[in-house]
Amino acid sequence: MLIDTLAYQFIERYAYRDKSFLYYDLFFRDFCEYLARQDQKQTVWRAPGSASYVYRSGTFEFKARSAELRAREAIVDDNAGREWSRRQKWREVFGPTYPG
Repeated sequence: MLIDTLAYQFIERYAYRDKSFLYYDLFFRDFCEYLARQDQKQTVWRAPGSASYVYRSGTFEFKARSAELRAREAIVDDNAGREWSRRQKWREVFGPTYPG
């Protein structure tokens, strides 16, 4: 429920939310950055719609930062035409079955 709540909050404020699927790499990078910047002292969020409380069950900021950095590297590799390297970076984030 927490990831849904944070995703909703991110998308609600994201300036480029109306872009096509061609921008998903940038969207994912920015979402990971948003997650990584969450205050680690915050323990509760309000879920959209129901306004129920959603509690933190552990830290996620480090993993989000790591995914953001891999996404940044994959975007650079894509822009440079390094397909294999781009695919490997996305596989580090999404797992070995990511087709890329």
